[in-house]
Amino acid sequence: MSMMDPASMAMQMVMMQRQPFDIQYANQQKMYQAQLDAWKDIDSAFSSFSSALDRMNKADSSFVKNSATTSEDGYINASASNFARHGSYDLFVKQLATAQQEAFTLKGDELPTDGVITIEVPGSEPIEVDFATFNADGDKDLHDLADYINEFDEGVSASVVRSGDEVSLVLSSSETGEEHAFSVTADQAVTDYFKPPQVLSTAQDAIVMLGGEDGLEIRSSNNTIDDAIYGVTLELTKAHEPGDKPLTLVIGSDESASKEAVQEFVDAYNDLVNTILKHTMSDYKLEQDEDDKSGDDDDDDKDDSSVKITEAGALASDSTARGLKNMLNSVTRGQFDEGTLYSIGIEANRDGTLKIDSARFEKALKETPEKIDAIFLGDNGVLTALETAIEPYTGSSNSGSNLLKSRQDTLQGNIDRVDEKKERLDHRMEKTYNRYLRQYTAMQQTMSQMQSTGSMFMF
Repeated sequence: MSMMDPASMAMQMVMMQRQPFDIQYANQQKMYQAQLDAWKDIDSAFSSFSSALDRMNKADSSFVKNSATTSEDGYINASASNFARHGSYDLFVKQLATAQQEAFTLKGDELPTDGVITIEVPGSEPIEVDFATFNADGDKDLHDLADYINEFDEGVSASVVRSGDEVSLVLSSSETGEEHAFSVTADQAVTDYFKPPQVLSTAQDAIVMLGGEDGLEIRSSNNTIDDAIYGVTLELTKAHEPGDKPLTLVIGSDESASKEAVQEFVDAYNDLVNTILKHTMSDYKLEQDEDDKSGDDDDDDKDDSSVKITEAGALASDSTARGLKNMLNSVTRGQFDEGTLYSIGIEANRDGTLKIDSARFEKALKETPEKIDAIFLGDNGVLTALETAIEPYTGSSNSGSNLLKSRQDTLQGNIDRVDEKKERLDHRMEKTYNRYLRQYTAMQQTMSQMQSTGSMFMF
């Protein structure tokens, strides 16, 4: 008669009792963890979308972009802001802005040990060099003098240039334009050591003639002019020769850049909606054609053979999660300042994502560009409406409400409680095991005694 193993028998009994609980707790943890991961993913998507809204909804933002083109390259680099007026301008660059520059060449090899040189720039403190102090020992050179002048940092910079056997101190205005011209005065004791100053460049303003060579003068102390034509910045790079034909600057709509700006919104919105769909739909399309992802013109005849279907999302039965999509749909399908998104060519797909109808958008951009910005950026525009709608979910409002975090905290609490149940189960099963072990050990001992007694009667 084979002897039983009490430990093995006790373990088998324990495993039979705890197996249903292990399966139940494992399924619960798997479900709660999947839901928690889904909410974290949605939370991250909302955070990204909120950042995109902040980026697009700045004070100087516009979805209507302008372009600035010139009839001839090389003279002006022009750019137009969102607020530039459309129009055409003939421009003649009469002269570029330059900085004053003069060279002071030593007659010999030494600097004076007496006398004063003074450099003055309007609006700055005078730079005064007293050679009796600066070069009292007679051991200073032009490099030391340049360093000394530069320490003042008062609108003039100094450098040393060698030309053949001659060494010169070169003074340069820190900025271009007539208003930044400097003057130099020196005592006789100083001028005796230097040749007459050589003017390398005069301080002059940039001058552009609007309307042609004899047109309206536009003057600037530097070569960047941003206050002449409203919303337009001109960077001057080359002057025309007298008698040259002026170039033509055209300010107009930049359809491509405008569409890119709107597409940025559509993509950001669709990323959020697709994340919600992934976790709430029972048959979410995992892979889409690139054309579908872009949100651009639709093509109802696309072949869906490449689309893969996943299992139901972890939040498919979560009414709060499904409500997120409904909330977003309600906002984007609403009425805003000057109209709806649909009125400017932005349509909703059946799944709640958005797409651009290029023909209708370009028509709106051409005929009523101000309407596009009003719908997006108005006080009652779509960006403000979306920011307000998502505040309770993200906690960005002063109310402190954060439904996304609340859902995650609840699920994490559920996971923690399952862990506690598993610990209690382990403790209970340990006691059960010890009880069975005692019982089977006692049974083994009884059977052993019976077997021993029975063997006494065997011949």
